[in-house]
Formats: sequence, C-alpha cells, structure tokens
Amino acid sequence: MKLATALVASILSLTTLDARAAATDDAYSMTVQFADLDLTRQDGIARLYTRIKGAARRVCDQQANDQRGEKETYPACVKHAVATAVARIDRPMLSDYVAQLGGKPSKTAPVSVAAR
Repeated sequence: MKLATALVASILSLTTLDARAAATDDAYSMTVQFADLDLTRQDGIARLYTRIKGAARRVCDQQANDQRGEKETYPACVKHAVATAVARIDRPMLSDYVAQLGGKPSKTAPVSVAAR
C-alpha cells in the first residue's frame, strides 16, 4: 500500500554556525518533497535520505560561499542539517536508517520539555 503524504516539508532550515552570521539571523533552507515516496518501504526511506543529504549539501555549499569560503564548518553544517531534517520528519524507519549509516538520529525525534 502506497503511503500518500500530502505534506511538503521545509526541512533544512539552518541558522548559520558562524557567530557573525548568527548575529544577523540569516537562515538557509531548501524544500525537500517526498509525497511521491512510500515511506513504509526501505527503498522509499533510502530515496528520502538521499534527497535530504543532497539538499543539505546544496544549502551548506551556499552558506559556505556566502561566508567567504569558510569550508571548515561544511561537514558540521551537513550533519546538523540532516539531523534536523530527520527529526522534523519524525519517521522511525528514517531515524533507524540514518542510525544504521552511523548518523546521530535515534529512534525518536528529540523533544524539549519545560516544567515549572
């Protein structure tokens, strides 16, 4: 059964890792569409991950170019962008897939809780 997802997620919203850019609150983002993928199947998950990783690379390339070639933050940027996207999509199969590849996302998306 094909899972029809009507959502288009804007999943790669990044604030820059550089303190100078953070002060100006610049953000880089890219929309990754996945409504055409069956996320109940491993091949659909793998294709989504490939799209996420490609978008992360493009966004982080743009960020590095805008920050005058600061390529040393590029690997951290890509890792952060992928982890953020996976957490926002919040699909256990995707999180498991990334964990198997050696990435950080766990089986559940991180949750912030505040109590008084």
